[in-house]
Parts: sequence; C-alpha cells; structure tokens
Amino acid sequence: MTLEQQVVSLELAKKLKELGVKQESIWYRRYRKGANPEWDLAYVGNIQAVDQKCSAFTVAELGELLPPYFCSFDAKRKYKWSCEKWSHGTINGDVPTQYADTEADARARMVIYLVENKLITL
Repeated sequence: MTLEQQVVSLELAKKLKELGVKQESIWYRRYRKGANPEWDLAYVGNIQAVDQKCSAFTVAELGELLPPYFCSFDAKRKYKWSCEKWSHGTINGDVPTQYADTEADARARMVIYLVENKLITL
C-alpha cells in the first residue's frame, strides 16, 4: 500500500481544513509556488516555507476524529464507511454510508458529513 493510499486526498484535505478541523497531522499537503508550482505530500518536519498547507490525515488520525461505533470494509476495492446502529452519545438516527476508493477518503467523507450536519464538533 502506498503512502498516497493511506492519507486523505488533496480535495478532501482542503475541505476538512475549510470546515475548521484542527490541522494536526504527521503528513501535510503543501503547495509551493517556485519554479515548478505544485501540491505535494510532506512529512510534518518538512513544511517550512510553503505558500499553503493542509493536513493530510492518515487512516488512523481520521479514526481518532470519528465517534465510536463506526466501521469500514473493502467492498470490491471500494471502501465503505458507515455507522453501526448509532444510538449512543450525541448522534441519533441514520447516518448515510460514505464510499471512496481508499479507506482514508471514506473516513474523511464521513467526518465531513458529521461536521457539516453538526453531528460532531472538532
């Protein structure tokens, strides 16, 4: 499994930052203008002197952001992230299942859904 498969995509990393999710991760998506402007992936120790950055949360870090009772599985290489009969804590009712090509993105989509619908605060 590559590092790119273990961290959230650039699009979802930007969305999580936009929603105000605290930017603390061991990996970051960074943008440097310079001669070859591009977004790349950098370890936390290598993010100085960048024009923009956002956390590239790992699968484990996203798991820490999600409430308990959430589960995922690989359904023919398409990851599914759903809520198992949640009736504890602050979430009551149905939470739509989220799908993505990687587990990190499936988890990120679930975090985004929960934050946007004010079911959790981060």
